[in-house]
Amino acid sequence: MSTLGIKNIKFALVDENNNLLTGVDGIFGDVEDKTGIFKADQNTTKGVASVALSGLQGAMTSIWGSDQLVYVSTGTGEPSSVLTLNALPAEIKHRMLGDEADDKGGFSISGKSDADVRVAFVAESREAFATDKPVYVGFYAGIAQETATTMNSNNTAESRSQDAITVKQLSGTDGNFGKWFHSGAKNFDLTAVESEFFHKSTPAQG
Repeated sequence: MSTLGIKNIKFALVDENNNLLTGVDGIFGDVEDKTGIFKADQNTTKGVASVALSGLQGAMTSIWGSDQLVYVSTGTGEPSSVLTLNALPAEIKHRMLGDEADDKGGFSISGKSDADVRVAFVAESREAFATDKPVYVGFYAGIAQETATTMNSNNTAESRSQDAITVKQLSGTDGNFGKWFHSGAKNFDLTAVESEFFHKSTPAQG
């Protein structure tokens, strides 16, 4: 997808039905929180460095018959995303990773991802190539990991580390992993972007 720049990423925690979690269960862990959505941008994370997507489609397998290539079988991809931010707030990061807090400023390093903590996100490009209209890509749910980090010594220049979060996507309720939105497309609806990935549960009818 041809884009120019990255503007922001919005994150939220969701339940097993991909419904947005708020309050103490949400990404802020705050009983007063009613939105459940954290926006990573130049103001909250010193900017987003990159959004790298892979595994969007499965491998292709050649099918031969009668000495000819007659068909190509395509497997289902297993999308994953590497989201690199300059300074993701510690408590937001650890809630995404499912790290247990000790209420003394510490967070566990268990060596294992918490498969019960699901992260949904949508990224917005600065613009698309050859147009000033942004592109959005979002995924319904995934399991987040931080597999490595490095602290380096300063020298004549400061040495900075970034927060690189890998999210392995899970299938949504319709079997798809996520969706692209092109703001230059006919009938584009900006409000539909956020509601697609951060939808609230419908109260049960009594």
